Amino acid sequence: METLNITRTELDLKQLFIHQLNRVNCTKGYLERNLPKLKEIASFNTMKLAIREDMEDVQKQQARIDEIYSMLEAKPSDEGCEVIKSVIEEAYNLNNNSGKSTIINDMDVILYMQLIENIELTSLRMLKMIAGYMGNSDIKQMLTECFDENVDNDRLFTLISAEYLDKKTENQK
Repeated sequence: METLNITRTELDLKQLFIHQLNRVNCTKGYLERNLPKLKEIASFNTMKLAIREDMEDVQKQQARIDEIYSMLEAKPSDEGCEVIKSVIEEAYNLNNNSGKSTIINDMDVILYMQLIENIELTSLRMLKMIAGYMGNSDIKQMLTECFDENVDNDRLFTLISAEYLDKKTENQK
């Protein structure tokens, strides 16, 4: 097996980190602007409450991300965010799909919320790893806090899915 000789300079790690941070920032910005719309699409109160909780977490996470950019003396960019934008735009166009039943629409909302959470989890996991290589424990701690909140939200949406399906199947008995 061929061994790759890759030299990681501080500048390379910083550029890689900012590149990945831009993806998370892009996602958080879209969520911050559009979660209220998604909350309106949801047909049941538990889902609306979960989205509201996610909105509060997104605001806290966005503040941390802004602080990280400041610490790195970097500016956010939307470069490389096309896939994230596509997923989020698809999620926010759910209410334009006429003819869907409420259960399909609601489960689509949950699916897209979890899909977005998992994209963020993957990005945050990578950012934490890069921050470790950069030797910046303060940034790594802020990312860990964001990661933990996303894990909690992902679990919440899983529980809501089960609760929602339980109620729907009970109503049919």
